[in-house]
Amino acid sequence: MDILRKELEQYDGHNVTQITLVNDNGVEISCLTMGAIWQSFKVPSGAGKKDLLLSFAEAKDYYANAQNICKAIGRVAGRIADGKCEVAGQKVELPTNENGNTLHGGDHGFSTYNWNYTTSRNKDSVSVIFQKKITEKMDGFPGNILATIIYTLNNNNKVTLTFSALAGEKDTLFNPTNHVYFNLSERKDLSSHELKIASDATLETNEKNIPTGRIKDVTGTPLDFRNFRNLKAAADENDGFDDAFVLASDGKLTEIATLRDEESGRQVTISSDRNGLVMYNMPALDTTIKFTRDHGEEAIPGEGIALEAQTLPDAINQENFGDIVLPKYGKRSYKIEFAYSKSK
Repeated sequence: MDILRKELEQYDGHNVTQITLVNDNGVEISCLTMGAIWQSFKVPSGAGKKDLLLSFAEAKDYYANAQNICKAIGRVAGRIADGKCEVAGQKVELPTNENGNTLHGGDHGFSTYNWNYTTSRNKDSVSVIFQKKITEKMDGFPGNILATIIYTLNNNNKVTLTFSALAGEKDTLFNPTNHVYFNLSERKDLSSHELKIASDATLETNEKNIPTGRIKDVTGTPLDFRNFRNLKAAADENDGFDDAFVLASDGKLTEIATLRDEESGRQVTISSDRNGLVMYNMPALDTTIKFTRDHGEEAIPGEGIALEAQTLPDAINQENFGDIVLPKYGKRSYKIEFAYSKSK
């Protein structure tokens, strides 16, 4: 097991550090202090290594587009309708940044900060621990929190993300996730990928992609992934993905999805302790993007898939979608696991 550190660059007045965790099997992940970005997930492939993530070599490129690529997302993932909600009996207005809604924590969410970090090493795992005190003046959410994001890589080729927050003297909201995009193949699309999701229902949404409160059965739709199905074919049938799947969750870490590439045998199994999984495949690009894996070629819509484990979107305004209120002086933690394996 090894931990490597590199002063990568300066971005937005910050010194950006890259931390690389390496296990005994040659699997490695890299993270950046800027945005607590999960920069790469490299696995042995032939004489070299294959990055399973769509990513960039420099921090500045993550902020040159609106796709939230590889960023840590918080305080609240997904959309909050009209940027309005009620917390502890008080009406709250949050900063809005997308069609009048608050998306992924607003314009000053987790991804906009350069985080402090430490590292730790155990016999069979290595970790980087990011931490940041975030005040209500910084991001516009009620109350102050001490937020912690931990990336751990172990010798079973499993990456565990642990998000936790300790609240100050006000109730606040906490529903974080990570926004990595996967492409496990050598192709520039997802045509050789299959996906399975442990869900029989999705959320109905309105024209602004805000949940209506209704649950839709996936049977007979392009969103039925209860058995493995080709991801690109389903995306084409569905005109792309920006959909929230409802999961059966009792707060315990449970396998929720498996993504695999038929050609290489590479596979990632995702586990979560929450009740939602948002799937997004960049169905449209509003700017030129050049991922490191493409060696100078421009990215295409649908090149990768984001599988964002979280409490269901707009839960603060929807009955029975889950509790994302973090009580004053309280602490809450969530985990997401990504287990890599190879069948060929």
